[in-house]
Amino acid sequence: MNRKILLVEDHDSLRQVIGAFLSNCFDVTGAKNGLEAMSHLSRGFVPDVIVTDAMMPGLNGFQFLANLRCSGLYANIPVVVISGSCNDEEAARFQQLGVRAYFRKPFNPVQLQERLAQITGQ
Repeated sequence: MNRKILLVEDHDSLRQVIGAFLSNCFDVTGAKNGLEAMSHLSRGFVPDVIVTDAMMPGLNGFQFLANLRCSGLYANIPVVVISGSCNDEEAARFQQLGVRAYFRKPFNPVQLQERLAQITGQ
């Protein structure tokens, strides 16, 4: 049985490409932003890991992760961040919020897949 991933990325084409690549090993559900991701979670979808973009409209990666960490239901879901920023301060802020991995765009999708397999024990 494949592990479930919630992929949160506001760029449709990038979400589709990453989702298609990861779907070889995982069951991938996509969301356009943090608000849509929270909607998936509130409807009972609990993924094994969340992969989220840092900068998104509506509810960005920091806000989304802060909401997760304040929740009794979703606080322990592992999170991986993908960011277009080359800012070490941003990476440190995400690390303080407990992310399992931080990838800068452009990133190697094989390395992402390998890290997700490690996190999920797959």
